[in-house]
Amino acid sequence: MSLDVARIEPITPGTAPERAPRDSRTASSGATRDAADVSSTEIPSSPPADVLDAVDAAARTARELRAQGRELHFVAASESDDGRTRIEVRDLDGNVLRTIPPSQALDVATGHPLD
Repeated sequence: MSLDVARIEPITPGTAPERAPRDSRTASSGATRDAADVSSTEIPSSPPADVLDAVDAAARTARELRAQGRELHFVAASESDDGRTRIEVRDLDGNVLRTIPPSQALDVATGHPLD
């Protein structure tokens, strides 16, 4: 499994998709809910502001990398030779320029430069 991140647009509370209402599951008696169920009133209609800020920061970084002719490609542990998640820095033609550790990918996603 691999994850390629394409165009990322900012998400604001007004543009966040609405959640569909959840059906409450009942036990065979019809009286009790499954313990894992959560009331739809407990689920916010949009992500918290700090999450939206983090998504926007990651989107800005993705756009900056793309403007430099680079992108990050995530290779799942199940597909990598050593069983670990691998992050590749690729050019826009898909050629691997180098591999970076996950910790550096997190730094890049939060705005640190890709050396």
